Amino acid sequence: EDETQSKSPTISFINSQKGKQLLIANEYIFKLNKTTTTTKYWKCVVNSCSAKIHTDVNGHLVKINDEHSHPSEKETIEVQCAKAKLSDATTAILPSEREMNSGINKARRAMTPTMPTTQLFDIPEPFTKTLHDDDFLIVDKMIT
Repeated sequence: EDETQSKSPTISFINSQKGKQLLIANEYIFKLNKTTTTTKYWKCVVNSCSAKIHTDVNGHLVKINDEHSHPSEKETIEVQCAKAKLSDATTAILPSEREMNSGINKARRAMTPTMPTTQLFDIPEPFTKTLHDDDFLIVDKMIT
């Protein structure tokens, strides 16, 4: 009992945003469910769907049960392919995570007022209002 369709679909692979490999066949997306020494078992990314594909370890189609309980995901596939291409291109030119964190911290320090060295100081304007622009500080007066 062979569930492979007479017209074998073209399959391709892309990476998810988390770096996991996804299989694309007939405008549907499959995630890797299990791997053995000879076979990779893929299942549809829609949890309620029972469609499955088996490939060998080299990614060649072995068996397919392509009965989906939902419409195809053509738009999702196009978006993920575009993100993957963009991701590869931008990764090559982006600074390292350490360099980015350093830049973010530098910007934060530039926005934070300096710590006062005496008790006589003016409270900076951003700290006198709430997030809804109400007066947070009514009186800025030192009691002696």
